[in-house]
Amino acid sequence: MGRRVYFSFHYQDVVDFRANVVRNSGVFRAGDADFRDASIWEEAEEKNVRVIRELIDGELVGSSVTCVLIGSETYNRRWVRYEIVKSFEMQKGLLGAHINWIKGKNQQIKFWPGENPFEYLQLRISSDGKSISFFEKKDQGLFGNWLPYRDMPEIRNKHLNEKYYGKEYIFSDFYDTYSYSWDDGKKNFSKWVEIAAGKAKIK
Repeated sequence: MGRRVYFSFHYQDVVDFRANVVRNSGVFRAGDADFRDASIWEEAEEKNVRVIRELIDGELVGSSVTCVLIGSETYNRRWVRYEIVKSFEMQKGLLGAHINWIKGKNQQIKFWPGENPFEYLQLRISSDGKSISFFEKKDQGLFGNWLPYRDMPEIRNKHLNEKYYGKEYIFSDFYDTYSYSWDDGKKNFSKWVEIAAGKAKIK
């Protein structure tokens, strides 16, 4: 059976059709793969935070890999960040796919890639290795402020061995990103998913 992939994205990229190109690709229509995504909670925007978290958590349980579809504003979306950190906690495979060069509904591409969401999340392992704390960058560029991540400040460490103790990393140190257009995602997406699944447990 194929991998179950959870797609994380900014909903505007669905409106502009770019996210749909990936979600509706033949990879997920061949009968041996499946996808889940954040559209389950789009209607819950007016509900409380607990409900949104529970909806996301429930869909992540049924997946093995989370793919972040990276458009122009994906990096600063609150619930995209939550999906990334929660996927880490659940030891899912993670990868990013840039989608700005996919033609939108107006048949135009965007000239610049979106910021990498993995570069806006940081984890710090305690010196005794018992816990992992998370931080998020609030501003663009090298000098953005790192603040405690409000939606999941800390978890018990069951992920990283002693060589990581007392150190800090940004998520892009661990997780790969690709361009769906330039790296031929139509042909290679399944390979990227398998690579991400193989690196789900960081060693």
